[in-house]
Amino acid sequence: MKQILCAGICALAVLLSGCSAAKESAAPQETTTVATTTAATTAATAATAALLPENFSDDGTLKHYTVNGKELSVAGVDVSSYSGSIDWQRVRDAGITFVMVRLGGRGYDENGGLYSDDRAVEYIQGAQAAGLHTGGYFFSQAISPEEAREEAAYCQQLLGDLTLDYPIAYDWEFIKDDTARTDNMTVAETTACARAFCDEVKAYGMTPMLYAGDAEMTAKYDLAQLADVAIWYTEYADVPHAPFPIGMWQYSKTAVIDGIEGNADLDMWLLPAS
Repeated sequence: MKQILCAGICALAVLLSGCSAAKESAAPQETTTVATTTAATTAATAATAALLPENFSDDGTLKHYTVNGKELSVAGVDVSSYSGSIDWQRVRDAGITFVMVRLGGRGYDENGGLYSDDRAVEYIQGAQAAGLHTGGYFFSQAISPEEAREEAAYCQQLLGDLTLDYPIAYDWEFIKDDTARTDNMTVAETTACARAFCDEVKAYGMTPMLYAGDAEMTAKYDLAQLADVAIWYTEYADVPHAPFPIGMWQYSKTAVIDGIEGNADLDMWLLPAS
């Protein structure tokens, strides 16, 4: 099988400076965290390393990526209000290290109104109290850079004083089985929106990320213009087959994780080999 690439995110994999002693004592002993925005920007342009299919394994619940006996991945979940009540301590005890929380989104109808996830703040506070690392994502249907910047500002407003140590992802997706305000957007337009969101997130002192599957990535983005942004890639498969660099992989939407009601989305954060 063709080799696939993971983003060179060395600086993203160092321990976060300035963590409080309380959070360090609560976090898993070998947890790897995301560093500062400056370090993340530098890391996103670093050299990539090949991922080999034979280095992926599955323990029946979580997937792992291991090279020469060293695990180069950490396990995470992504959640929205549809996930219901969550016992974050049980989630952590199940082997989860980080959580990506939906902060909100934009409607895909003509009006394109913004909305927040009703449980975003609750989830972030609960996950952090349990010693989990936290990031976020925003479901975008922006049709202009101005709207994309508005979405990033909305994320900042929703977070208030909360601090995330994993990225905020721009989640722009095709709307299936319905008409959407984004249906006729060109590659140039969708790329400009993603670029605007990511730049605005950086301006707020946070780390941006780009979430999508192969369809959106290859059909709607000029990735050369987003080369400094790590990719959170979704593909429900035994191994990822992305033909572009990735930093995080969403590999299941039907997992059963203790502490989460119903099915859970599972993710893998990829670490550098050295």
